[in-house]
Amino acid sequence: MEIINFYKFVEGNPLFRQMSVDDVLFTAYDCPLEGSPVDYSTEKNYFCYVFVGGGRWKTPTDEYILKAGDAAFLKKGVHRVFKILNGDFCALLIFMPDEFISSVLRNETNLFINETLEEQTDSVIPLALNQSLIHYFNSLMGYFSQASPPSKSLLKVKFKELIVNIATSGHNPLATKCFKEIAASGKKSLKLVMEENFIFNLKLKDFAKLSNRSLASFNRDFVKTYRTTPGKWLKGKRLDYAKYLLETTDLNISEITIESGFENTSHFIRTFRERFHSAPLAFKKQRLIKV
Repeated sequence: MEIINFYKFVEGNPLFRQMSVDDVLFTAYDCPLEGSPVDYSTEKNYFCYVFVGGGRWKTPTDEYILKAGDAAFLKKGVHRVFKILNGDFCALLIFMPDEFISSVLRNETNLFINETLEEQTDSVIPLALNQSLIHYFNSLMGYFSQASPPSKSLLKVKFKELIVNIATSGHNPLATKCFKEIAASGKKSLKLVMEENFIFNLKLKDFAKLSNRSLASFNRDFVKTYRTTPGKWLKGKRLDYAKYLLETTDLNISEITIESGFENTSHFIRTFRERFHSAPLAFKKQRLIKV
């Protein structure tokens, strides 16, 4: 499946109302979600607050439905999105680089605490909205209706406010954990990057970039971590995931090819047969007979 660079598509696009300051992009994304599913990549984390319509975001471990009045924090990387409601999709998007989030937490000494939570954060983190956050998103949307845009300094304060609000409210522990992980180290967890993005047909240089590493450093750290090469690991991980989908879903072979990150159906069938000594369709039929 083709991966669309969502951030570059939105940035500077005259179709969308937008403002920016210090590499933070704030935009009203107002258009239909064409096709289903669509894989979107972004080199920056972003907040999404839905005003109209809705969508379904799928990760290797879960699915998240966002409808009008819902919000989420989405890590930089690739996200698979399905349209779920008729009509247009309108959302407020705030793209933030790791550096901005880190600077806010580092300057707020009471927030930068090395604590651990047992929960593992996914690439999509739904936000629990209190009245303060709801008012915040609506107040940002109001800037687009003003005769003149707000000052850069005011926008910067507003963007910092969002991070501090979430990190101090106590209502969003997973988002807070994610913020602190971003601030704690220049290099992202390699395991987390791979587990969040293996279903997407990315090149190794893309995985390296997501983990904030050079390609050489990525390959070196990968072998240390997994005791195998990235190519072998990705093939095995995608095959295991495809097997899981065959066993637990009603998806057809073409859909499973896309869902598990293979380039095309013929490549998937050939690779699956080599690993499991059975074609995917035959494997699925055998499972149904046993059940």
